[in-house]
Formats: sequence, structure tokens, C-alpha cells
Amino acid sequence: MPLPHARYIVLEHEGVWKINLDNRYYGPFATQQAAVENATATAQKASGAGYPASVLLMKGVAFETLWTSPPEDSR
Repeated sequence: MPLPHARYIVLEHEGVWKINLDNRYYGPFATQQAAVENATATAQKASGAGYPASVLLMKGVAFETLWTSPPEDSR
């Protein structure tokens, strides 16, 4: 059975930068860059543990993919 995909979504929420994972907010972070760096480091750890993972930046109603784990067959 495949592991669930961990999607770390960086967004501005209530005037500060946060990370949303599974509908839970983490942060706040002082800057967008700090939130992105934290989300990426955490996603890379999840990927190393075998979870497919990605970091997305929410821009309005659109998402920009900032990082994604390699396909399973290339690990």
C-alpha cells in the first residue's frame, strides 16, 4: 500500500506566513522565504522516510510547485 502524499502548502494566513499540512497550520514565519525553507526541509525529511512529498506556494487560488520528491523508482 503506497504512503500518502505529504503536501506542504506555504501561504499567507491572518497576515503572517504559515505552512498548511493536512489542514493544520504551522508557524508563523517572519517571511515567505523562511516558511518555504522550513517546508522544504521537512518535505525532504518525509521523502527520505519514503513518503511522496511536495512544497506548494499558494498564490490566490493557484498553486506553484516549489519542490517535489523524486519518483519512487529513482530513490
